[in-house]
Parts: sequence; C-alpha cells; structure tokens
Amino acid sequence: MSHSKDQFLNDVFLTLQQYIRESGNSEKVVTVKRPDALKKILPAISEDGVNDQTLVQELKTILDHSVQTIHPMFLNQLFGGFDAAAWAGEVASTLLNPTMATYEIAPMVTLIEKRIVNELLEMMGFERGEGIMVTGGSNSNLLAMLCARTDYNPSIRQTGFGHNRFRVYVSAEAHYSFDKAANITGIGTQNLIQVPSNDKGEMIPEELERIIAADIKDGYVPIMVGATFGTTVLGAFDPVPKIARICETYKVWLHVDAAWGGGALFSNSARHLLKGIQLADSVTFDAHKTLGTPLITSFFLTKHSGILKNTNRGGGAEYLFHEYDNSEWDTGTYSLQCGRRADALKFWLLWRSYGTEGLIQRTEHILELARFATKEIAENPRFKLIHSNYLNVCFQVHARRDVENINSFTLKVRNALLKDGRAMVNYATRADGTVFFRLVFPNHQTQKGHISELLKIILETADRIEIA
Repeated sequence: MSHSKDQFLNDVFLTLQQYIRESGNSEKVVTVKRPDALKKILPAISEDGVNDQTLVQELKTILDHSVQTIHPMFLNQLFGGFDAAAWAGEVASTLLNPTMATYEIAPMVTLIEKRIVNELLEMMGFERGEGIMVTGGSNSNLLAMLCARTDYNPSIRQTGFGHNRFRVYVSAEAHYSFDKAANITGIGTQNLIQVPSNDKGEMIPEELERIIAADIKDGYVPIMVGATFGTTVLGAFDPVPKIARICETYKVWLHVDAAWGGGALFSNSARHLLKGIQLADSVTFDAHKTLGTPLITSFFLTKHSGILKNTNRGGGAEYLFHEYDNSEWDTGTYSLQCGRRADALKFWLLWRSYGTEGLIQRTEHILELARFATKEIAENPRFKLIHSNYLNVCFQVHARRDVENINSFTLKVRNALLKDGRAMVNYATRADGTVFFRLVFPNHQTQKGHISELLKIILETADRIEIA
C-alpha cells in the first residue's frame, strides 16, 4: 500500500472516530431535510475521479446529514447504539471480504459461524439441529416457509406446486415479511391467514385451531404457523406452548419469529417470555436488535438437521463446491445465497468481549430502561400509557386543553419531535385508529437520564404546538 493511501485511511478512521466520539454528545439525532435539499448536496458522478482529501470531506458531509443511529436518543427502530468490539468485527469482515459459500475461502469465519449457531441452538433447547446466518429476519421467515414446504413434500422443489391450496397462519400482529414470503414462495398472499390477536397483541390459540379445522374441511392444506416472540409494535409474545400442541395435532411446521424477542435468551428477568421455544421447528433470531451488533446479524435456526440442504440445494457448481476433505463444512450448499458476508465475526467479537454474563447484564440494562419509562409515563397525567411489554412502551400525550382528539394530537407531537431533531421515536397506528408513540429500547448507550430528558422534550413539544 502506498504512503498516500496510508494517509487516506488514517484520515478516514480519524473522521469516523470523531463521529463516534461526538455523536453521543451532539444536540441532535437528526436534522430533517427534504430529498430535494439533500440532492443538491450530493456531487455529480464525474468522468474523472476526485482526490483523497475530497473523498474524506464528502464522507464528513454524508455523516453530518445522516441519522445518528448510535445516539442515545435514537429510539426509533429495533436497533441502535454502538459497540467498539462489534464494529471491529464489521470492519474486519469487510477487509477479509470472503464469501461464506465454502470453507476453502472462509475457514476461520465458517468455524466461528458454526460455533455461534451451535451455542444458540443449545440455548433454545434444540438438542440437535442446524442453522445459518441470513440477510435479515425477513429472509429467515422466508426460509422458514420454504422449509415448511419441504417438510410437507420435498418433491415440490423439483415439480413445483400441483395446486395452490396451501395455508400459512400468522397473528394479526405478525411482521409484514410473512406476506412477502407468501408471495416469493408461490403460496400466495391470499393463503396467508391472519389469526385474531387479543388486546395484548398475542395470537389467540382457540381462533387458530378453529381456522385450521375449517380450512382442512374446505380442502386447504395447512403447512406452517408463524408465531411471534416480540411483535414489532406491542412487544407481544404468542402463547407458543398452546400453539405447539395445535401444530402437533395437525402436523404443521411451527416457526417462531423471535427476531426481537429472542434477545430474552440473554436475560434473567425476561427469559420466561420464551416459554416453549424448544417446541418450535425453526426460529428467527437477530443479534443486531438487542445485543448491539451492527446490521445485519440474523440467524435461521432449526431442530431438523438436513432440512436446509434439502430445501436450498440446487445445481452442480463443481467450480465452487469441490469434493475434498472439508467439503462438509461448505455452507453454500444449504444457503439461499452464494455470495454471503462474514456477518458472524462482529457477533463473535462482541460475545468474546463481554462473555455470556456480560451480554445478560447489557440486556438487563435495556429491560430496566423499559420498566423505568413505563413508570415515568404511567405516573404523569399528561401521558396515557397504552401498552408496555418487554422492550416496547406505547403511549399517547394529552394536550393541556381538551380541545383536540388525542390521536391527532399525538401524531402532531411526534412529527414535530422529528423536526426538532433532539430525539427520534417512532409511532404506530392500531386498527381501531389509536395513534401512539412506540418507544423501544435496543440502544445500550441510552441511560435513565436520557429517558427523563426525552419525556421532557415531548411535553415541551406538545406545549409549543398548543401555543402555535
């Protein structure tokens, strides 16, 4: 590497280091700008390249105009924060730049991924099984649907559907990725059936069984139930033990989307929420949601050894998958992807840095933040607590004068909060029209003081709207 490139990399890392250092103390999480304004900032792609100093300056500009997801007041999505060890793994995996298709090209990271998978399988109570890292929880839910199809009839992989009478069941609160998966797999979105949920957002098992029995009577073939541990909006955990009994009765594959709620694996106080996870046929788990790794750190885990290869194998690819002593370690033979990043490395370095007990302490910290926020909101008459479970706290804000619908007022406050930029919290709308703040706690940088400040800013914003 030339001396000039040494200087460039040094400048890049100094820029990133400064961003990391300043983001935790900056006044704003985001400065909202319209797309047309940001387009003016972006330079045109030119025929000739630019020098290193210009690139570094452009990098600074990009950082300055982006959402600071590592900021402690970023509580908008189901991820956030920064961890140095995990980030080191992210940088190293990009530098190594292997494809995870074969052991030959990715020996160390293949072993690391398999070791993490085996550890997670054991934690979930799967005595035997297998797993693989995927491009997100949505991809894992898709893979579950494909495995359920294979489990029902392995020949569908070659012959395709002889009919379109399959049915998949999820709760009304399930992630929208199941709808996409029904489309991609050919099962059809009209055959993805939403099972009613109770007021807590939990699937109602009696309704599930009633619908399955009626579908069978009408000639449909149930092949999968997608339960959820930690729904996106309410943080609800479906009653998997009861659902598992129904799946066993009707011989249906049970998948649990624990992308969000799976973080309770690394917890003492919330581990009980995962009751029945060992009864699932497959599980989605995202380490980037609650453990602090960068996007994407997602896993598909199943108790059925061999199902991944039966589902995903295809073609010969002799040029890639050579027959030699280590060929059984090639993960490309049971992955949907060929080119696959070494995402395991960031989770590995994080886990090695903290140890299992350290990760438990980190998870207990964000769980305590959720409990603290719930108490502060419940005790303040200006707020109306809608729901609190796991790491989700849902609430509305009252105007001082009872002159406006609380739903429309809450939405106005949230939008004004976003423009203010000092904190970033999302909102959600239920089927009955209820609009509320959806405050979530994946960010390990957040402390109780930040929560108190957030609630203060929300009330200040509400008052400002009333005066305007």
